[in-house]
Amino acid sequence: MYQQFFGLTDEPFGVSPDPRYFFATPQHAEAAAALYCALVERRGFAALIAAPGLGKTSVIVHLLERLKDRALVAMLVHPYLEANNLLESILAGFGVEPHADPLLRRKQLIGFLTVARISGKTCVVILDEAQNLTTATLEMIRMLSNFETAHEKLIQFVMVGQPALAPLLRRPESEQLRQRINVIARLTPLEDTQVEAYIAHRLRVAGASAGPFSEAAIRCIAQASAGVPRNINTLCFNALITAYGAGRKTVEESDIHQVVEELSLDDDASPAADDGSGRGPAMAWGRPIRRAVVPLEGGRL
Repeated sequence: MYQQFFGLTDEPFGVSPDPRYFFATPQHAEAAAALYCALVERRGFAALIAAPGLGKTSVIVHLLERLKDRALVAMLVHPYLEANNLLESILAGFGVEPHADPLLRRKQLIGFLTVARISGKTCVVILDEAQNLTTATLEMIRMLSNFETAHEKLIQFVMVGQPALAPLLRRPESEQLRQRINVIARLTPLEDTQVEAYIAHRLRVAGASAGPFSEAAIRCIAQASAGVPRNINTLCFNALITAYGAGRKTVEESDIHQVVEELSLDDDASPAADDGSGRGPAMAWGRPIRRAVVPLEGGRL
């Protein structure tokens, strides 16, 4: 459809975290490297904290791609995982049929971890949406981290969550777990120059020989998205569709303004609250900002 019109062989702004499209900004590359080192060195605990849409899943998918030959991974995506079914979920995540008896599940897990270690594999549990974990679940996770040899941890945990994860870990009842977290990686919005490079990277991977976005359109995307990759993808996809529908090979600034208007689900789309990044209001999902684009000054909007 529109991909062929723009000379693309793939969807450049898809919603799935395809590792081919991983864009290694300094903060994303640093986060991935820090988590990788924590896991291969068997440090026990690591955390990745970032606001929605900043690329947490992309970092994890990239990390798993690097670990695929040396790790066994249980990915737990349940946002409200309870302590009483944690062992069952971990075993199932590793492909092991959990025993009906909770006490025997512990023996199952220890046996699995021991065999994996003998075979040279690192066992990793990734807890997504970790900001929703209960105090009881966090304590159970801490206790499971005590499975170890005299030299290293047998099971590695990566807690992935939104900024609310930080105050959760700062609670007094979480202190023992907090002390065990060796790496805490964070992600921030893309800078304006990174937005342009991000768009160019995704188009290049998708087979584009030339970029269809005008410079003014890219500046508008940088502002309207507040540097959030998920927002950038949404804007770019819809803008390409808009230009395609009009039979134009170039996406203009007016197309971005039109997309921002169309994505709003509120008749009174007032500016969203400032996200604290110092870059002004962010485009909340379904409630984009409506501002005039201002020229670049000193490399920033």
